[in-house]
Amino acid sequence: MTEQNGARAAGPHGQLAEIWGAVVSRPQLGKAMIIGAILSVAIYYVTLATIAPMAATPAIGKALAMLTGIVGSVVSGAICSRLFLPKRIVVEQAQTGTEWQTDILQQLEQEGGPIGRVEDLPPEVAQEMREVGLYDLFKTYQDRPGAGRQGE
Repeated sequence: MTEQNGARAAGPHGQLAEIWGAVVSRPQLGKAMIIGAILSVAIYYVTLATIAPMAATPAIGKALAMLTGIVGSVVSGAICSRLFLPKRIVVEQAQTGTEWQTDILQQLEQEGGPIGRVEDLPPEVAQEMREVGLYDLFKTYQDRPGAGRQGE
């Protein structure tokens, strides 16, 4: 984990942490773990006391009780997913003209030569690039000082 990812952040739901690539609230994670443990163990013992005695052998009864305990874990996961909503923010549109995009264009130009001019593209391709937000990025990159001078 990097320094940036390892840093604890405080949010409206308490202290946040990154676990397996997901951002979670530590207090809510603790509550969810308690709910899961109590529910799955309770269902296990209820099944062990009620349904297990009806099984053909004690081993089958314990296996059924363990199976219902696992079902209890899944049910507790569903309950906790309703109680504790996700903390992540989903961004559907990436910002154009960012530094990493310019770095990629520079790398493409270094490895494959000049990229070309956006004015030379067929109208359909230019329109599609505008729709996905790439036309302005390529145009800005093309118009920067010193652009396209490698081949000249």
